[in-house]
Amino acid sequence: MDEADRLQAFAVSLGDVARLWRGQIGNRLRPSGLSFMQWLTLSQLSRAGVDVVQKELASLVSIEGPTMVGILDRLVRSGFVERRVSAKDRRANTVHLTVSGHDKLGEIEGDLRALREEMLAGLSGADLETGIRLLKHIVERAQPERVKPERAQPERVKP
Repeated sequence: MDEADRLQAFAVSLGDVARLWRGQIGNRLRPSGLSFMQWLTLSQLSRAGVDVVQKELASLVSIEGPTMVGILDRLVRSGFVERRVSAKDRRANTVHLTVSGHDKLGEIEGDLRALREEMLAGLSGADLETGIRLLKHIVERAQPERVKPERAQPERVKP
């Protein structure tokens, strides 16, 4: 197998793993009444800290703002999150987990821990460390540029 074939095989396998892993998570979430995207939103919100603006949360979950609005509407109705007017920008909403949201994540975590143990059974610690390193490398390369460096403009010489 040459380099191009290895790269293609790796990319196809990575896509298969992502699709299948997400499907397995969705299957585990189904009894809880949460969709994958609702769970991902709650999970990202719990890791992000306080005063997460709705737009930032959409970016963390890798979805567009209007899609995030619908997900948050359902999570608010379920009592898992609440929106508050941002203290920094009254035009923006911050999103906060409620006690029920924290509790729901705690309930789900046991099922997801069992899934991880099942899916990764038989891999050594060294295998997992290598996998983590590989995936971090891909994540770093796949991240959109956060801040584009400004190009220095050459000084113009006056005639």
